[in-house]
Amino acid sequence: MSGYRRRGALIAALLGFFIVMLDTTVVNVALARIGGDLGAPVASLQWIVDAYTLVFAVLMLPGGHLGDRIGRRRVLIIGLLGFAVVSLASALTTSIAVLIGLRALLGVCAAMVFPATLSLISTIFNGTGHHALAVGLWAATAGLGIALGPVVGGLLLQYFAWPSLFGINIAIVLPVAAASPFLVPESRDDHPGRFDAVGMGLAIACLGLLVGSLIEGPQIGWTTPLILGGFAASAALAGAFIARERRVDRPPLDLSLFRAAGVATCTATIGLAFFCLFGFTFAITIYFQAVRGYSALQAGLAILPFAAVMGVCSPLAPVLARRLGIGRCIPLGIALMGVGFWIVSFADAANPYWAVMVPAMVLMAVGLALAQGPATDIILSAAPRDEIGVASGVNDSVREIGGTIGVAVLGSILTHVYRGRMAEAASGAPSAAGDSIMAAQQVADALPGAAQRTALRTAAGDAFLSALHLNCLILTGAALAGSALIALGLARRGRSPR
Repeated sequence: MSGYRRRGALIAALLGFFIVMLDTTVVNVALARIGGDLGAPVASLQWIVDAYTLVFAVLMLPGGHLGDRIGRRRVLIIGLLGFAVVSLASALTTSIAVLIGLRALLGVCAAMVFPATLSLISTIFNGTGHHALAVGLWAATAGLGIALGPVVGGLLLQYFAWPSLFGINIAIVLPVAAASPFLVPESRDDHPGRFDAVGMGLAIACLGLLVGSLIEGPQIGWTTPLILGGFAASAALAGAFIARERRVDRPPLDLSLFRAAGVATCTATIGLAFFCLFGFTFAITIYFQAVRGYSALQAGLAILPFAAVMGVCSPLAPVLARRLGIGRCIPLGIALMGVGFWIVSFADAANPYWAVMVPAMVLMAVGLALAQGPATDIILSAAPRDEIGVASGVNDSVREIGGTIGVAVLGSILTHVYRGRMAEAASGAPSAAGDSIMAAQQVADALPGAAQRTALRTAAGDAFLSALHLNCLILTGAALAGSALIALGLARRGRSPR
């Protein structure tokens, strides 16, 4: 395969992957406008985001397995075309229920595109000496897509209505789908064996109950029978899935992958990194808009330093990993993320953006680049060539599930602390002000006196900052403790074959 075609295939795969990651955050800044136009309650607005994430996370393992069986390029093109069709329907709908259903269908298409891109890149660059660099660029695209989502969303909303957020999908995926047959070589598992429908069904049900319980836990209550039952059923299904995989000749997930040196540790690294990143991004977007008073576009632009540094550092991470060694590079990256979270714990409503947020985001971006690319490379390198799609699906599922847990857990803590602080500081305020800082600002706008409005806004801002600081300290502790454990796990990593 010529170098020209290899580079063209890489660009096509990265663009398809970029739009999938962009859609995880691009609608966040438009939820208020969508709710106003479609008359949607807050719970429905949350499901606009969660429907995509839930289906995306649950179906990535089957998506990777499907690519291994029928062809990774074919699955990529089908996923891209489906993404375009569903995006067009999303832009035209006038029903919140239909929009939520269409977001779930977008998740199905994303679950086909996501693992196909990584497995194709790994296959195309296998044995070329540029495998780690290509995976590093793929990792950079993940960070860029997540970070640029609010920027692109805010920019489009500045000039267009919310359906334009789905129009950008069509503008990108259709040219990529048209070029892929000419640029991207086909690859598949030459000996796929019989399709294990039972094992795949157990995997989907297990992940669906787990992620669904995590999403609904903060709203329904973590200790309610429904949520506890969901976790228990998920654990039982996981046990049944593992038992099934050990008996099948060609299982959808080869569990021996996790016995390869460093794979389990690197899988945990990916989950921890995105637990921290998604949890932090969820809280900091609210901080910029509700505490600092930024517009949707300004809030998106405020996260731009993270995207820029991530884009620069990710391709350099493989070089640094070769010099420092994987056992030092990955733990160092997670530790740097922890330091960045610690700096944000000093943020308030008035301190300079360039003095606190920019240094913190630079450290987070450098840390994520150092950890994510090398860890992903180890996971893919441990998989046989025929099972690269499944390894990609595992890597991607862990990424999304880690992020979902981060938003659910840290969002729950944020809400709990905010409500407790507001109950103490603004006992005479309307009860709606204690639900969220955005609700408190709406209540404040309706108060008759300027002094009352200022007092309520100040109390709400202080309550939110207390919750944000606690979240950042929790993330700092999780990252630093995780860094130490990852270093211990990688210290035993050898070069022995799988």
